[in-house]
Amino acid sequence: MHPALLCLHGGAWLHGSQRQYRSWGPWLAERGYAVVAVDYRLASQVSPAWPGVWEDVCRSLDWLIANASSLHIDPARIATIGDSVGAHMGAILSLHERTAQHIRAMVGVYGIYDLPDWWRVTQPPKRTDDPVVRLMGRSYREAKEDYESFSPLHRLQQLAGRPPAKYLIIHGDQDAIVHHNQSVRFLSALRDKDAQVEAMLIPGAGHHWFTWADDNPARRRVDEEPNATVAPELLRFLGKI
Repeated sequence: MHPALLCLHGGAWLHGSQRQYRSWGPWLAERGYAVVAVDYRLASQVSPAWPGVWEDVCRSLDWLIANASSLHIDPARIATIGDSVGAHMGAILSLHERTAQHIRAMVGVYGIYDLPDWWRVTQPPKRTDDPVVRLMGRSYREAKEDYESFSPLHRLQQLAGRPPAKYLIIHGDQDAIVHHNQSVRFLSALRDKDAQVEAMLIPGAGHHWFTWADDNPARRRVDEEPNATVAPELLRFLGKI
């Protein structure tokens, strides 16, 4: 029975697909992991993605558990890997009362962990696509409770005890899209909760590089830097599940 990795792509809840993990997928599979990269509903100009996007991610986990035997997966050894908004939703999986008991480890790469903060910093004119309002359908002022419920940092701060999952939080220090203080503050909150957590800072790294796409030169394959440096540390961490 193999440990399973549920991989969640980035793209600001507006674009992207599970195909972005097509470099990591075979590499991890060759090393004994069952890799399941999933799509989820995206926001549009007329239709917010939330709460349906969360239901999609939960259903993907439910499917993985329900089919564990036929897929030769050990349902007691499931980890999630996500980049950018994928890390946001992977972190929620590790903290939500519906799903946390199933997640042994969470890997987050240049993730969004404080949703209200990312709403603030992406307001026009800083960004013209307004990704968080398009995700949620309303502003933070109009939906404070919903935002904080869907924010890993806020969920973590409200947690009574220690998070059950192990964490590996990876980020660069030159990220112009998701500022590295998102990762820094999430790491600090995890340590405050006595979580099992490791951090990996990539000096000079920005955004996008963790996953691969033909149409984005910032994205990298597993054998390209900085992924070539990350890969052995990722494999060592995953060995703990």
